[in-house]
Amino acid sequence: MKKRTPLSLLCLLLLLFKSYGQQPIFKGEATATKTISFRNDSQLEKRTAFSLEKEGITSNDTELYQPELVLKPFKIPLKKPKPFLSTYSVWSGQHLDHTTTTLHYRTSKNGKSWSGWKQAVFDGHQEQSSDRIVSKMVFLDAKVRYIQYKLVLAKGSSATRIQSAEIFHYSPGDTPRKIKKQLKASAKNAVAAGCSKPSVVSRSQWGATFRNPAASSTVSHLIVHHEFGSNSSSDWAARVRAVQNFHINGNGWSDIGYNFLVDPNGVIYEGRAGGDNAIGAHFCGTNRNTMGVCMMGDYSSVTPTNATQQALKNLLAWKADKDNINPEGASFHYSVNRSLTHIAGHRDAGCSVCPGNGGYGILPGLRSDVGALVSNGCSVAPSPTADTVPPTTAIDAPAETVQTGDFTVTFSDNDNVGVTRRFYQVLEQYGSGFLANRNNGFFNENFNQDNGVYDIGAGNWSITDQRLKQSDIVSDNTLWSSYLIQDSDLPYLYEFSAKVTSTTGPRKFGIHIMASDRTLPQRGDSYLIWFSGEDNKVRIYETDNDVLNFRAISDVSLDNDWAKYRVTYSPAYGVVRVWKNNTLLLSWTDTSPIRTGGAISLRTNKTAITFDDLKVYHYRAGSSAVVSAGVESNKDLRTTTGKIKSMVRDEAGNWSVAGNLDVTTNFGASLTANTNQLLLYPNAVTHTAMLRWEQPRSGAVSVAIYDLQGKQVVQTTSQISKGNKQLDISSDIATLPPGVYMVNLSSEWHNETIKMVKQ
Repeated sequence: MKKRTPLSLLCLLLLLFKSYGQQPIFKGEATATKTISFRNDSQLEKRTAFSLEKEGITSNDTELYQPELVLKPFKIPLKKPKPFLSTYSVWSGQHLDHTTTTLHYRTSKNGKSWSGWKQAVFDGHQEQSSDRIVSKMVFLDAKVRYIQYKLVLAKGSSATRIQSAEIFHYSPGDTPRKIKKQLKASAKNAVAAGCSKPSVVSRSQWGATFRNPAASSTVSHLIVHHEFGSNSSSDWAARVRAVQNFHINGNGWSDIGYNFLVDPNGVIYEGRAGGDNAIGAHFCGTNRNTMGVCMMGDYSSVTPTNATQQALKNLLAWKADKDNINPEGASFHYSVNRSLTHIAGHRDAGCSVCPGNGGYGILPGLRSDVGALVSNGCSVAPSPTADTVPPTTAIDAPAETVQTGDFTVTFSDNDNVGVTRRFYQVLEQYGSGFLANRNNGFFNENFNQDNGVYDIGAGNWSITDQRLKQSDIVSDNTLWSSYLIQDSDLPYLYEFSAKVTSTTGPRKFGIHIMASDRTLPQRGDSYLIWFSGEDNKVRIYETDNDVLNFRAISDVSLDNDWAKYRVTYSPAYGVVRVWKNNTLLLSWTDTSPIRTGGAISLRTNKTAITFDDLKVYHYRAGSSAVVSAGVESNKDLRTTTGKIKSMVRDEAGNWSVAGNLDVTTNFGASLTANTNQLLLYPNAVTHTAMLRWEQPRSGAVSVAIYDLQGKQVVQTTSQISKGNKQLDISSDIATLPPGVYMVNLSSEWHNETIKMVKQ
């Protein structure tokens, strides 16, 4: 029998091959770079408001046209990439500004059928300059073979000169199965007593490109980052290789910037060569005396997984104990020229929003947890019976690349114990943002711009920095609302991110769900989930005929950091549950549940606060859901591009990271009036409303409108002739207050009821 080469020796040999460029370390690993010089138009498909000059192309100051460059599509020169492609670009010139420049890309597998344009944001994670700006790394399906880029400048960006662009593509190759098993085992290794170093995947194991050890310094501060990449991956070691490639070629650094990286499964990877004292490239150019740890994924709004947080806690406790760093203390650091907390976020240096609102929100708890670990000699460990492993969810791409009508979406949900609740969301793209069909109970508002989908009552509400801010600290009942039809007996998931900015006063905020009238002080009939920093409590109120009634209360730790708040409600059983991040705070059952609602509403009491990412998901019973698609107003997806999202929860209260699928549609001809279906245009209605239907014979037709309590508020009868008919009911709805109604059209041949929203 032949002797097998030990795996550690094999890794070393492969690393040596890679170091000297003789062969890639993993099957499918390869890099390709395309350099474009803008001294002529040979690489451009289109340029608008740009002048061609000897040194490059320069934007023109014009009020009529926005400066725009569209590059010619090109084939990605990589053969059989595995398991995915990472791509990023570097743009060089003068007077560049990444804050006023938007970069878009689209992809194709065959060079004929193209995806919609997607935005590849410029990386706010690192330092940008006026002569060199770098895009965020984007991950593509391994089957993508063609790509096209479009660069758009803000109006008035005169004298911006673009000289060249380097577009990088990298295939990290598949990580061998044996190494993947080692990584999986690494996440299960417990921390030994006495704050020993947790299990760490070495550079040779994850396949680092060889680099000499960096210079070192004494570490006094521990800096937490997020990768700002996708939250899911089939091969996290490959993702670490992609990060190193990006840092070396895109950022121009000598090696990967972080000292350590942690994936969502809790696996810790060794980063920059030289160890935990190596001077990295992660803290706005002020890296001495710091150790940088990166949480893999994007935590701009979601909270890192429990596994990530536990691994991060163990790693920082080891380092704090080893170097005598007080986890809950602070001391001077030259990056800010003042005292800096010993466990800090990248954003604390002032050049980035990293580690995202979700990542930054865990830091106060992380400091106290690490402090408790160190104080107890790291003997504190999670209960062996506690389930801290979050479930995962992903969405399988449909067989058809373009949807022409209703289609079925298949989900892949997994958990170490079992998935308890499953939710999904259908989004529609409008411009650069995504909304949802509120008539069908979906809602999505990221506050990128004023989309006109909501109303503002009392309070001082504004969209600033792509977030919703309320700054009125006098009003005790501010009102932000949007109509949303909630008429299913199946559960809903409501979620939003929030950060209280008031440091004194009541610090109270919350959300009304299932509201019957968003214009009333207590929103008619509804449930109010109400958080109070004044006494660190969360309460559930039920409003009945606009009277507020207390129902349930529980403790909650509230501070001035970002957190994710979730509410689930089952109209069939009346169960309301409330979470902050992954912690279940309160559960209450209404024995006479509210079954329908027409709005949601945010509310504050003498409190300044910022909201973000307000979403409403539908329940799904299993691994698939039918998405209705078409131009009709009652369809889930009515635009040419959209997204499907998925969220799942396990019994322990752990929530998944959102799964995501981009969808392209083509509905063909627009909807005509020649249909037997009763249609209402527009819907929601304001001042005008038209009913359309097919009348098979002449005769009397009655139109009745009912409120959600079943009370008839309009009744008319008309003689209608045969044919495709349109009936103006504008005068009938003129005096109706805002709300949700049911419209019934009946005759000898037709009886149909549809939903109407009056704004």
